Amino acid sequence: MTTPTPSTPASSDDAVRAFRVPAVDIFENDDEFLLVTDLPGVEQEAVELELEQGELTLFARREVPREGDSLALHRTLGDFRRVFRIPDRVDATRVQAQLDDGVLKIHLPKAEQLKPRRIAVTAS
Repeated sequence: MTTPTPSTPASSDDAVRAFRVPAVDIFENDDEFLLVTDLPGVEQEAVELELEQGELTLFARREVPREGDSLALHRTLGDFRRVFRIPDRVDATRVQAQLDDGVLKIHLPKAEQLKPRRIAVTAS
């Protein structure tokens, strides 16, 4: 896994935003790798995932809470960004992600030819 590199801000509003690196739990079983991360305050529409050239980039934009004309100052602000190096044995065509109550789960299925398989032993 690699560390994130913030991109150049697109506007002056983005210039004050910082990227946060979300903590991620990574699990593996015979069928897939599973990445689980908390993205508090992030809506589904604000999550972007891109898998390109063996790297999975997670970007999530968290909107700043407002009360009338005031911005929330007590809350830690910032968007989330993290980049992962994905092994060749992941089937990129079957990657899925779901966001439920601020928890993002990314399912990275293993390629069928690389999954462990049981070989039947027969008598001759």
